Amino acid sequence: MAYTLLEPFPLAMSDSLPLLARQPIFNTQMKVVAYELLCRSSHVNQANFSNGDAASSQVLLNAFTELSITNVVGKHLAFINFTRNLLQTPPPFDRKQLVVEVLEGQKVDAAMLHALKVLREHNYTIALDDFILTPETEHLIPYADIIKLDVLQLSAQDVVSHTKRLKPFGIKLLAEKVETYEMLEFCKSAGFDLFQGYFLARPQIISGRKMSDNKQSVLQLLSALQDPDVPVEKIEKMLARDTVLSFKLLRLVNSAAFGLARKVDSLKQAIMLLGLNKIKNWVNILAMSNLGDKPHELSVSALTRARMCELIANQFSAKTKTDGYFTVGLLSTLDAFMDAPMTTLLDSISLSAHINDAILNQLGSEGKVLEITTYYEKGEWEKIDWGYLEGHNINAEQLAQIYVDTLEWVDKTINDLGIGEKK
Repeated sequence: MAYTLLEPFPLAMSDSLPLLARQPIFNTQMKVVAYELLCRSSHVNQANFSNGDAASSQVLLNAFTELSITNVVGKHLAFINFTRNLLQTPPPFDRKQLVVEVLEGQKVDAAMLHALKVLREHNYTIALDDFILTPETEHLIPYADIIKLDVLQLSAQDVVSHTKRLKPFGIKLLAEKVETYEMLEFCKSAGFDLFQGYFLARPQIISGRKMSDNKQSVLQLLSALQDPDVPVEKIEKMLARDTVLSFKLLRLVNSAAFGLARKVDSLKQAIMLLGLNKIKNWVNILAMSNLGDKPHELSVSALTRARMCELIANQFSAKTKTDGYFTVGLLSTLDAFMDAPMTTLLDSISLSAHINDAILNQLGSEGKVLEITTYYEKGEWEKIDWGYLEGHNINAEQLAQIYVDTLEWVDKTINDLGIGEKK
């Protein structure tokens, strides 16, 4: 079989990076097993899928060649949308990582079924996107390894009906557009194997349940760190209560990331040597990631948001202080960590008014950057304020590179911090 890629979509900046983001896919243990790579077919500030063939080709080329698939998804699987034409000319990329996601709404005929048969013979993993069972789409089932159901589009009754019909085929079922904790629990009970959506950004709030002592201590630490006049001894004592947190902080400050000439042996020495401001955000990260009942990916998402906010701010004036942008990005996920409303949490840690406004209402410069970062991570590029970015000399290609740089930094930082390690 001849393997070819369709011509990239016509852009004046043909050598530039595409707009590309990733969305995690979880198993029933809430561990990430894959990412779907999201793209848009143009660098302008609107979605344009008039040339879906070229858009998918561009994502494949950049994910597996220009950007390096390892930098984008690590060792996980990469789900990428395939149009009808691309199904017939699959690229020669690593089939152990690539999941061919067959776009919905395409004509099911002998040519498509033959293309899927050839893909199966070449050991590609095949997923059917936004699947709805009809006499026509039923012909696709024998070729599928994974079937994705849009649980926002289908009624609860239809979701249950589809899972009952599809389960006997031995196919993995993926619930996509899982937006809330309640929807996640429903999909688990319905028998789904995989889950995709923005539920991680929503807190699980159970009336009458007291916040755990562990979460209370984290909030107390976060609050103390925001106080510019807090005594070093107080922070040291608070850190010392948590052996794992203390160990990870000492390991971090002795890592290559800090490049210190001498070995740091104690928490007090670390704080005195580096200064409270320098290590504040690192302690914030470690404290939040140390909550054992949260999926690892939540820490990854928090770090990604924080670092991308910081890197965008780095492109502003040389006088711009980027610490606040990092803090805003990081703490914008606090409700998901703590399972409590954001307003309540922010009141408890006494942030400055403009930081609160940035997190709650996306106001001010930090808030605008947080808004842009949030839209980017969701693949909602048409909602990004490109005019604001252009006013700070950031174009679409630079923003894409910032995202890639962010992913690389997060991967290294996660290892340095020991996030996700068993206690």
